[in-house]
Amino acid sequence: MPRFLCDHCRRPLTVSVTKVKVPPPVPTSEIPGVRTRPARMPLGTYARNFRVSEFDVDVPGFTMHPDDVIGTKRHPDIMRSNGCCQGPSGTDGLNLVCVGCAAEVGTRQADCYTDNQVILEPRAVCLSFADD
Repeated sequence: MPRFLCDHCRRPLTVSVTKVKVPPPVPTSEIPGVRTRPARMPLGTYARNFRVSEFDVDVPGFTMHPDDVIGTKRHPDIMRSNGCCQGPSGTDGLNLVCVGCAAEVGTRQADCYTDNQVILEPRAVCLSFADD
């Protein structure tokens, strides 16, 4: 199965993942006190999501479950991690960097008004089918 690598240093950014169609956004939680939605993507999957509207807070790119992303860390610019409630909104630019070379590689969304997901930047990653 393929996995995503940093296009700059070729360090693995994800576990092995399977391509699926992008699921619809997860509805806002109805549970009192819960502000982060369940993950949009099932574990072990990714989807190409390039059809975003101007009124949507989705970021174009490869959408995946946050727990499938292993080779990143928060961007050193804390202003990239702005959010309203429990996590970053992802609306202030790429907020994840490669742990190997610090290249900007993706956006983490986990705020009360965004989906709980990671979107990898297409120009910063490559898909590897090698079992190395």
